[in-house]
Amino acid sequence: MSAPTKRHVPLLIGYNKSKAAVRGRGRKVEVQMTSMIDMFTILVVFLLEAFSSDGQIVSLSDALTLPKSQSSTRVTLKLEIQVNRAVIVVDGDPVVQVTPEILATGNAIPALVSRLRDHMEYNRRLRGTLTEEDMKINIQGDVSIPAILLQRVMASCSEAGFATQNLEVIKDEGGGGE
Repeated sequence: MSAPTKRHVPLLIGYNKSKAAVRGRGRKVEVQMTSMIDMFTILVVFLLEAFSSDGQIVSLSDALTLPKSQSSTRVTLKLEIQVNRAVIVVDGDPVVQVTPEILATGNAIPALVSRLRDHMEYNRRLRGTLTEEDMKINIQGDVSIPAILLQRVMASCSEAGFATQNLEVIKDEGGGGE
């Protein structure tokens, strides 16, 4: 057999042995799981705190521009009605198209009352009873809608049995006089 070349010498010296086995002379290498778990726990808590939001998340339609206010009352998530110049949307579903007839005199809008009563009846069947919280509703009204339309939507909510109606606004951070 011929002598090994320089190219094969390093392979022969460390043949079938890892550097850890050569250094540790057969000791098993163990990973310290307690320290790793502690580190991941701290990381998760930090990320949860960093990304937690202070208020409620409210979905806002692109077709709406909410009025500004200096109110500091927080919004609670309830059934939402979105009102703009073209359509009235209940919980994401278009219910009524805004027509000149709706903008004429009158009180409640029958199609809206029917949809709201259906929602209340669904909650009653689901929970067995209705609480005061179930009789609250949030209304998002565009700044450019006529007052009569907002009045008719609120009258429809009252007729359907929603005792508390909250108008959602965007908090005005300015607060000072100009």
